[in-house]
Amino acid sequence: MGATGLALAAVALIGRWPQALPWGLAGVGSAYAVYLALRPGTVDPRAPIVAAALFGAAELAFWSLEPQVARAERTVVLRRLALIGGSALGTALLASLVLVVAASASGGVLLEAVGVVAAVATLGVVATLAWRLGARSTST
Repeated sequence: MGATGLALAAVALIGRWPQALPWGLAGVGSAYAVYLALRPGTVDPRAPIVAAALFGAAELAFWSLEPQVARAERTVVLRRLALIGGSALGTALLASLVLVVAASASGGVLLEAVGVVAAVATLGVVATLAWRLGARSTST
C-alpha cells in the first residue's frame, strides 16, 4: 500500500497532476495506519515525526506543482521554506500533545468515535482542498 502510494505520488509529480497527488499521499499515510494497527502496543512514539514528515512532504510536493509565473526571489523561497518547516514542527508538537492526551485518556468507545469522526472530517477537508486546487488549475 505504501509503495503504491509512493509510486502514485511520484507519477503525480512527474506528470504534474495535482489531482492525483492526494491519493498518493493518502496511500502512504494509510500504509502507516495499517502498520500501527498490526503492531503490538498501543502508541507509537514516532507518530509525531511521521505526521510532520508527511505534512512537510505534502507541502513541498504541492509547492512543486504550482505554476511558475516568474522566478521567485531568494527571500521569498527562504520565507516559504521557513513557514513549511515551522508548520511541520507545529504539526509534530500538536501530534505529541494528542499522544499525551490519548495515553492518559480512557474514554473507550466514545473517544474512539470522536477520533474516527475527526479523521473523516480531516480527509474531507483535504479532499475539498484538492478538488478546489484541481478546479482552479483546469480553469486557468
